[in-house]
Amino acid sequence: MVDFSYYDTLSDLIPGCIFLWGLSFFGPAANGNGLLIFLTGNDIVDGVLLLIIAYFVGHVLQFLSKMIIEPILKAYFWEGHFFSEIFLLQSKKKIEPELLDRVVAYAEKELKLPHDRLALLSDGEILTNEIKAKEARKISNLIYRMIDARTSDTIGQKAQLQNTFYSFFRNFSMCFAAIFIFDLGFVLIGLMPLNPRNIFSILITISMSGLFLFQAKQRAELYVKGLFWSV
Repeated sequence: MVDFSYYDTLSDLIPGCIFLWGLSFFGPAANGNGLLIFLTGNDIVDGVLLLIIAYFVGHVLQFLSKMIIEPILKAYFWEGHFFSEIFLLQSKKKIEPELLDRVVAYAEKELKLPHDRLALLSDGEILTNEIKAKEARKISNLIYRMIDARTSDTIGQKAQLQNTFYSFFRNFSMCFAAIFIFDLGFVLIGLMPLNPRNIFSILITISMSGLFLFQAKQRAELYVKGLFWSV
């Protein structure tokens, strides 16, 4: 039995619904007939069918967001890495010294990580030594994953909520990017006229994609920071 959890509803179903609505409202199906081929005329059955289609589309968008949006986030905001891989590196100036000391002490005492490996997090040479930098990123991400695995639902609830919103905004960014690509493609092949209304809709969709991309970046960083503050 499929568990329609809060995460599923927020991160998959809603972007799927928005995508279907966006194509129907802005695209060549703007006359409202675009989804009629899937409908039966029965309000209850049609409602269920649309939810199923939206849920499936949402899963596709989630997959695409991991393949497309996440690499963009890493390349544009986090130097080509996950935020959890660079957050604990003192030379990146993403973390307050007090929090770094606290996390290192916790990792050494509770996670049983060796002191010499943890010392790399504060090593200034990682800016010029890629071997040390790679190892430091591994340690940062390892601590993040170990803390994440140990964090109870109660303690890390606020941090986990940020992770849920990260997925939500990442999927929404992909949703509007997909609508933008579809609409632009429809214009280029002649299925949509190049008029002010369609130009406006294309500009709106790409702007919304960028807005949600930035929101996803913020939520991902809040999640990682919140998880480390929970120790």
